[in-house]
Amino acid sequence: MYRSLGALNGMVIAIMIYSNSLMMTAIGNTPSLMLNHMIGFITILTVILLTKEEWKSIKGINLIYLAGGVTGLISVYFTNIAFVTLGATLTLMLSMIGRIVTSSVIDHFGLMGMKKYPFRPIKLIGIFFMAIGLVFIIMG
Repeated sequence: MYRSLGALNGMVIAIMIYSNSLMMTAIGNTPSLMLNHMIGFITILTVILLTKEEWKSIKGINLIYLAGGVTGLISVYFTNIAFVTLGATLTLMLSMIGRIVTSSVIDHFGLMGMKKYPFRPIKLIGIFFMAIGLVFIIMG
């Protein structure tokens, strides 16, 4: 079930990146970034109002929990630029490799309060094959 959600998320991200890049091309990167996040805010606000979900207090939460908003903004901004220059496949492949390397470090050391999942050398085989795939994508 969760693996299916991960694959579905990958599909949604590909569509999101394409849509964001089209908007960026039409109105510019910074305005499209603002509009994109305003639409996201309005959408989640609507969901909250319709579901009547209760808000928990953010008082006293670890500041690292707020990094998602900033990193999400940076991610969309950089991806918009890369997508127009590199195309969808290369942008997503580079993004995926960056995510895997970073998440492997977070998992291994249990950063940001996460449970530790030690890095096993066999994972290098998967990263190696992704790197080979990246070379073929660049050459194609």
